[in-house]
Amino acid sequence: MGKVYGREPAVWLAAVGAVWQILSAFGLGFDAQLQSIITAVVAAVLGVIVAVQVGDGIIAAVNGLVVAGVSLASYFAFEWGAETQAQVVGAVMLLVAWVVTRPNVTAPVPAVVSPPGKLVA
Repeated sequence: MGKVYGREPAVWLAAVGAVWQILSAFGLGFDAQLQSIITAVVAAVLGVIVAVQVGDGIIAAVNGLVVAGVSLASYFAFEWGAETQAQVVGAVMLLVAWVVTRPNVTAPVPAVVSPPGKLVA
């Protein structure tokens, strides 16, 4: 699986999404339209990258497209401000990760279990 600056694309998607939502929620003056477009592009692009790289890729692609769609709809259909967008898109990201992603994906590398009395690092 390819990495972006030493991390997997799924980690970058989560990190960028979280930072963007936190900055927006604290009202640092982002334009609502700009926030909507950037969130949608990042979610869609990284969702496709993750989908290509992992075995359970369709889930990642669907997650990226759902987040992108909600982000665009929050501005263009509902005309919500940046703070409301941040709250709604953050909630949708959490809900999709919890309900859809977590039960349906597997790690590309199996977990290593430490034998009793010895820690595997």
